[in-house]
Amino acid sequence: MREIEIKARLDDVASIVTAIAKQGGKLTEPVSHHDRVYGVPGTPGASANNDPWLRIRGETRGGSTKFYFTLKKSITNQLDSIEHETVISDDKELAKIIEHLNFVPYSDLTKTRRKAMLGDVEVCVDHVDQLGDFIELEKLTAEDADYNVVVKELWEILESLGVPKSREVTDGYDVLLNKHLGIE
Repeated sequence: MREIEIKARLDDVASIVTAIAKQGGKLTEPVSHHDRVYGVPGTPGASANNDPWLRIRGETRGGSTKFYFTLKKSITNQLDSIEHETVISDDKELAKIIEHLNFVPYSDLTKTRRKAMLGDVEVCVDHVDQLGDFIELEKLTAEDADYNVVVKELWEILESLGVPKSREVTDGYDVLLNKHLGIE
């Protein structure tokens, strides 16, 4: 499956929550994500690359944590990727396997996410530790989808929520965090 997304910084989360509700979206309760991302040695995340990236995500809701393993491979940029994901039972053992496959830790971040659906578009309102508040709009598409058509549709929705294109962020949270920390 291909996931195409757009992202923007938020200054006023409350107004976005209201705008989502006015368009019929119902945000979920907050869920905590702890993401550990692994990459190919020597490959910077901010570069235009098509290398695979691996993620172990711990998702905590209501005091219970579930773990997911995700492979992402960029198509046109960091926010346009082929994605495959599965539930895992032992995150520590998987981390050892990933390192034995010669992938190296790239980032370790925590965020709180609330989601809503507006039609077939998933809206995510995120607070990322050390980085602040963001909104993402994501659409799952066929692998051969026209990227520009999907991005145009997503921006029409995001702008209808009151978020201007001038707030756009084109890096993933992992890259943003590493830039913030001076690692990349």
